[in-house]
Amino acid sequence: MLAYYIQTLNPFIWQWGHSNFGIRWYGTAYLTGFIIAYGLMKRFIQTGRMALPSEKLPDFVLFVAILGVLVGGRLGEAVLYRPHMFTTFSATFPWWGLLMVQNGGMAAHGGILGVMVAVWVFARRGGYRFLNLLDCAAMVAPIGLCFGRLANFVNGELYGHRWQGPLAVQFPTELIYQNQPLDARIRHFAAGLAAHHPDLARFMVRNPVPGMTTYVSTRLQRQQHQLQAVLALHPRSEILRLAASGHYPVLDRLRHQLPGWLSQLRLEVGVRHLWKALHPHFHGPLPLAARLQILNLARQGNTFVIDQLRQILPPRIPSQLIEALLEGVMLFLICWFVGHRWRQAGRASAAFAIGYPIMRIIGEQFRMGDQPQLILGHWISLGVIYSVPMLIAGLIFWIVVQSRYHDG
Repeated sequence: MLAYYIQTLNPFIWQWGHSNFGIRWYGTAYLTGFIIAYGLMKRFIQTGRMALPSEKLPDFVLFVAILGVLVGGRLGEAVLYRPHMFTTFSATFPWWGLLMVQNGGMAAHGGILGVMVAVWVFARRGGYRFLNLLDCAAMVAPIGLCFGRLANFVNGELYGHRWQGPLAVQFPTELIYQNQPLDARIRHFAAGLAAHHPDLARFMVRNPVPGMTTYVSTRLQRQQHQLQAVLALHPRSEILRLAASGHYPVLDRLRHQLPGWLSQLRLEVGVRHLWKALHPHFHGPLPLAARLQILNLARQGNTFVIDQLRQILPPRIPSQLIEALLEGVMLFLICWFVGHRWRQAGRASAAFAIGYPIMRIIGEQFRMGDQPQLILGHWISLGVIYSVPMLIAGLIFWIVVQSRYHDG
């Protein structure tokens, strides 16, 4: 068995006590991207590539960074992925879910649209050429995307599908993140039960994995009365044992119908055993706080917890690094080449508008999708769905730019 790298990096560079506030790698990554972008655009001004007075460059970068990247990215996350943030409030600072940036959440598509709006507003207010500023922003934007994906890896978020290759990574953050593709499949499965089991279907929609466990346990108990006692006490462990025996067709069908469900049960059973090893007298359902404590112990270097997690966690594709290569390095080279090879206004912007969705769609094939939707019999993540209209708009923009200079 391969000794996979287990990612126990701390998302904080510096943390204020035991609070959720401090200096994070994620924010530092964005800051680093802005600094590099500033340096490159300063060079653009010196060479005549960017039609902006040098004394206005700090204002431009700051305006685009705040209004475009931060506000646009945060609003994009709320509108496209988590609309409940608009209606989430708490009694502690910063009170409103939309402002709770310490909990993460920045959408690339929202940030890109925000940058376009910010550049347009800045150009209009200052009397500068919009497409010229947008082209220069497009040439440096992939640098920020690259650092953002590297920060995703440090945070242990947006990890990839299960994979047993030599470069696979185990992410302890899997203990606290939802398996959105599996949840979507279970909810779709529950919709088929709604007519005959409405209460159970509603429970499965609210709590996909526990709901599925309840459904399967109930069905097995009806088929095999001798299993009632053990399934009532230890449903997850017993379902795994029965599935391994190969004598229960219903479990074999579900293995193919809901890929990943049994693996999720295996992970939950393993985490519970680990917590019991740390707290022998523990009983009852495992709370999220327990999972967070296990994660923090791993990040603090607790060798026992790390060794146990190596046995529990599935190896996964480090999709964040693949996306850093695609959306960052490769897209930067494309936009940089186009921007220097063809200096006509709009070329670099159109290259970015075409290149980013292509790179995003490719990268999405490696990672666990965000809130996948069933379309024509295929599960497609929201990241792919949102990239398609951007790709179409980018192609139209490229054709318009091409025809404009061809006619000229």
